Amino acid sequence: MKLKSNWLIFSAVVLLAALWLVGSYLLPVAIGGGVLLVLLIFSIRLDWGLYILAFSLPLINWNFTWNSLSVSFVEIIALLLVVAFVLHHSYSFCRGQNIWRKIKLPLWQPFLIFIIAAAISSLFSHYILSAAWYAIRWLLFFYVAYLAVPYNIIKDGRVLKNTIIALTLSGVGLAIMGLVSLTYQDWYNDFFRIQPTALFGIYPVGENHNLMAEFLVIISFLVLSLKHWSKSLRLNRFINILFLFLLAVTIGTFSRTAWIVLGVSSAVYLFLDTVYLKRKQWNSKNIILALVVATMVLVPFIIRMDRLQAENVSSTENRLLLTQIAWRALAAQPLVGYGPGTFVTLVENNVRFTAKYGDPLDSHGVWQKLIAEVGSLGTAAFALFVGLIFWNLYRALKIYKREAQLLLPLTVAVLGGFIYQWFNTSYYKGKLWVPIAVALAGMNLLKQKYVQKRNLIVK
Repeated sequence: MKLKSNWLIFSAVVLLAALWLVGSYLLPVAIGGGVLLVLLIFSIRLDWGLYILAFSLPLINWNFTWNSLSVSFVEIIALLLVVAFVLHHSYSFCRGQNIWRKIKLPLWQPFLIFIIAAAISSLFSHYILSAAWYAIRWLLFFYVAYLAVPYNIIKDGRVLKNTIIALTLSGVGLAIMGLVSLTYQDWYNDFFRIQPTALFGIYPVGENHNLMAEFLVIISFLVLSLKHWSKSLRLNRFINILFLFLLAVTIGTFSRTAWIVLGVSSAVYLFLDTVYLKRKQWNSKNIILALVVATMVLVPFIIRMDRLQAENVSSTENRLLLTQIAWRALAAQPLVGYGPGTFVTLVENNVRFTAKYGDPLDSHGVWQKLIAEVGSLGTAAFALFVGLIFWNLYRALKIYKREAQLLLPLTVAVLGGFIYQWFNTSYYKGKLWVPIAVALAGMNLLKQKYVQKRNLIVK
């Protein structure tokens, strides 16, 4: 007992001495130690890192700044996961397990064409260094951190399910945050809507309602894929209620784009389910009943949205002007564009925009950004990359028809998320690409499952 007490006193003295030596460097040392600890945990359990990344995807406005570099919390988590992924595989290689050979880069050929097009565009840009940095910082990073690494971590159904649960919990948390915002809005004099809430003086998901809606349109349909693992009617009922809850919150954001995307996603879901897969047959009575109920529920929202649009002419004109700037840039530099990351500069140089709206904005739509920054070559390469993603998912639905309970909601969810970015600014962020990685990983697991079954039959 005395020996233990002596060791405890000695340890306390050593700790106090270390703290005294560190002095003013205590905070950097603590941060460095925390980063190393997180790296160690992620390196041992890559799946834990993926769950944390999936849960933190909406936190794009919780920023940390060092000199001129600003990174969000979710980007820090993504970067740590990439480093942990490399450390994990390097350690396994040193132990004689060459698991580097098992790494798969989803659709790397079309993405390589796109990144080469972006590199060429950077070389022809007036801002070569900043354009090249943007291509690495955003284009290459989204593929590696949000697509390739999550895709390779999801190696079995357990990790896939837990990742979908983490995404769902993130969406539910975001929805609850939006509902809380209704408690401090003026319901009588102002136009109230579901929108982000400030926490400790900051808006971690951003201040604009679209930053909530663009994630919720994905999670609303993605949650239905959990039925793939459900074995009880009660759990299925709960998932359906969760789907309707997320749908209602998304509608309550009164985002024009969200309403359009929800309509398109619902139509695509019904088409794939009834016509393409022929899983369900809807007779005329059911269709009419569904339309009548939907109309009765949505009429108050439609009336309110109509009032909003009457007052929101400026936003539409803003987007039209951004589109005009993009088309003029394409006309001036049709092949390679002005270089990655130059759209804000193009807007800043537009006298009409700055005179009317003030500070320049980034492109509100992935296509207008691409045609201005990387020209027709880069836009065609990106369209090929994205087109092959959805073509593979579309084909997989038919091939693995019995697993449509999993693949159909995932496909519709990520399709809706991508369509949203035709009108918004999160085209290179994790909240779009991690769900796409989940959908592709789910498709890959189904492929492996069917190959194993076929091999067993042959044997």
